[in-house]
Amino acid sequence: METKEIIKTNLDKIFKFIGIDPKTEIEEKEENNYSVTISGDNLNFLIGFRGQSLEALQNILRLMIFRKTQVQPILTVDINDYRDNKSEKLQDMAKSFIDKVRFFQKEVELPRMSPWERREIHMLVSEYEDIFSESTGEGEDRRIVLKLKKQNSKEEKE
Repeated sequence: METKEIIKTNLDKIFKFIGIDPKTEIEEKEENNYSVTISGDNLNFLIGFRGQSLEALQNILRLMIFRKTQVQPILTVDINDYRDNKSEKLQDMAKSFIDKVRFFQKEVELPRMSPWERREIHMLVSEYEDIFSESTGEGEDRRIVLKLKKQNSKEEKE
């Protein structure tokens, strides 16, 4: 059974059990990298508080695929463009924190975030030459700290 079919079959089972019938699109971006887009009315409960239910659905699907194929897929599930909108908000927030780091010339700690949110911030910060990011904390309390790169080490490289 192909991975896309496994995803579709398992989503259909989950949605039938819950009693909903949303529109689902499954796209294979690269080998073993899938994007699942779910759309419909009244699906906020599938997203949950701060995307926790969405993360859980994504993890369950990933485990179901692994159980059938013995291959760990890269899987991104989005419901009603939640991730796209969240990504834009995260980028705006990160840019304002980057401005604070530059203005005050000291590190700034961001609020706690999910692994996906932290990854989005790390990817954005990597585009800046004068700022770097690192994750601190444990478990649910894990967060990102933005810091200025040392000017001396930059001058030494040149």
